Amino acid sequence: MTGEVLLAGASVRSLAESAVAAGFRPWCCDFFGDRDLLQLLSQCGGRYLRTLNSFAELPAVLETVPQQIPLCWSGGLENAAEILEQSGSGGRRVCGATAAAVRAVRTWQNLQSWVEGTGVRFPETISSTGKVPSGDWLLKPVRSAGGAGVRRLREGDEWLRAAADAGDGTECLLQRYITGAPISMVFHAGADQLLLLGCSLQFCGWRSLGAVSGDALWCGNGGPLRLPDVLQRQAVRLALRIVQAAGLSGVFGVDFLLSAGELWLLEVNPRIPASHWIYDAGQRGLAVRLQLTGEADEADRVGDLTGFRAQFVVWYGEPTGPAGELLKSVDLPTGMRLADEPVSANFSAGVPACSVLLSAETFGAAIGQLDKAAGAETRLQEFWQQTSADLSLAMQTYQRHLPTD
Repeated sequence: MTGEVLLAGASVRSLAESAVAAGFRPWCCDFFGDRDLLQLLSQCGGRYLRTLNSFAELPAVLETVPQQIPLCWSGGLENAAEILEQSGSGGRRVCGATAAAVRAVRTWQNLQSWVEGTGVRFPETISSTGKVPSGDWLLKPVRSAGGAGVRRLREGDEWLRAAADAGDGTECLLQRYITGAPISMVFHAGADQLLLLGCSLQFCGWRSLGAVSGDALWCGNGGPLRLPDVLQRQAVRLALRIVQAAGLSGVFGVDFLLSAGELWLLEVNPRIPASHWIYDAGQRGLAVRLQLTGEADEADRVGDLTGFRAQFVVWYGEPTGPAGELLKSVDLPTGMRLADEPVSANFSAGVPACSVLLSAETFGAAIGQLDKAAGAETRLQEFWQQTSADLSLAMQTYQRHLPTD
């Protein structure tokens, strides 16, 4: 082991696996305390500090952790920049984006200005209105993660009433709805270089995975994808602009919509995104290694990645639904495993229940593994069949929206 690291976020299981692969001993706190996370920490000599009810509890947790142990944070904390400021106020090293950089990339007016001259576009966005203007729109909470609370609205809807329904006092904006394929790209901004780690499909609002609360609810990623050179150059040009303008550093994600051969910027995630698992495979804990040490080599570049990997996030609906059945002893085919397993099944509808991780040599082989699971497990046959169909449709949509020349 090369040292200890404190991991904090909504869910840190995948981050802990990356830390161990990179040679670090993780101390962890998150909202779930999943069974496989606890098992990993027991095996590697790490620690699980506590299950958080909110990020407001994090400063108290940090008081119990030696100051020399750096903090590596993940999903959800981008909505609590003030907590990040407190976390580093006592001299602790907070890896990755600063609170100021987080605030900069979470301001949509900045995103709108940064795309200029890059070839990337930004959807029409408005921050206040009475009636929804003509056309289709997305209602997006300003402080959100994983597509939670995003709703589709149409002309004439009362958007202020819809915003009130999104949560207590939640600030929302309207963004023009555009059809296309959602994709995610992961970068590392070091002292003197920007490294593209990879690109993946983004799974949003899949009913097969129990996402009944919104079309944009994050349900996982699959890849790596190889974008056409012209689009990759545009994305890198934009990422450089973001790094320079916001002072962003470390590993971060950028979400795009690929529509009719063009990239549309949706949001910037100023921390290690969940899709890091796709690029961590066989890469010596790439995400945490880069976040802590900043050391990258040629083997970390996107062009060296092969195969197809996917994470399917299954949302809890009913005990007899796919999540409840998956959490019973189900034998998955080779190349698939269950992850983020809850210690207790006593949770409410609308929360992530578990994940299925899939690794295959090719995309076609990945579809074959899902079809094999459908043939082997009667109770979940419809679940596997629909997930296979949704994955095929996601790839077809991506290919249909690629540039034609």
